[in-house]
Amino acid sequence: MKARLWYKRKILIILFVFLMGFAVYTRTTIHAWLLDGFRPVMSSFTKAGYAVSNILDVFLHSSRRAEEIRQLRMKNRMLEAERALGEHIKRENEELRAMMGRENDETQFVYARVVGHSSSRVDDFLVVDVGEREGVKEDMPVLVAEGTIQIGTIAKVASRTSIIRLVSHGGEKTSILLPESTISSVATGQGGGVIEIQVPASIPVREGEPVFSVGLADYLLGYVEQIEKSDAGPFQIARFTHPVTITDVRRVYIVVSESHE
Repeated sequence: MKARLWYKRKILIILFVFLMGFAVYTRTTIHAWLLDGFRPVMSSFTKAGYAVSNILDVFLHSSRRAEEIRQLRMKNRMLEAERALGEHIKRENEELRAMMGRENDETQFVYARVVGHSSSRVDDFLVVDVGEREGVKEDMPVLVAEGTIQIGTIAKVASRTSIIRLVSHGGEKTSILLPESTISSVATGQGGGVIEIQVPASIPVREGEPVFSVGLADYLLGYVEQIEKSDAGPFQIARFTHPVTITDVRRVYIVVSESHE
């Protein structure tokens, strides 16, 4: 009787060990099958995660990169303008300027932020956040690039805002000087950032020649980019655009008191 009981217990122990081993084997096998089956899905999710991460990185940092590019463009334009102004000043005759009654004085600016652009490319207007309260008046020159480039003049003034009419505004007239060609003329805005100068066909004008405004102080307006000549006509047309990208402009300097250099 005891032998038979022991035999049954032995059979039960062997069966239990077998079942435990089978369970472990089955779990391991099923786990392996699951891994093999889901590996492509997991790989796809991993790749998708990397892609989403890259897209988010571009999205989050694009504004900062765009601002860095804008600042670099403005800095390059400012350096180019300073170089052109330096060369222009060297050409000027200080004795002649003194005879014209131009005395040394400091130029005073009003700093302003651009808060709006014209909806039409032909209009070429900007809106800034200063006005009569800051002493701004119509026809005051408006500069960018740390006060080295003129982009327009004040057209309208309210208490706390002003409208800038760009040099390129359709029909806008600006007295200009081409110092290399020794030409004084009037530039006419064509809209869309384009300005034209009518020059006698007999006077050589080169592409890349700087163009300056004429006033108590001279400011860079741009560089000749295109020359259109006519065999029969007595004039040639020189075209140029603003040397800065207007949409890059975030702040301007309004000249409220010009220096008499």
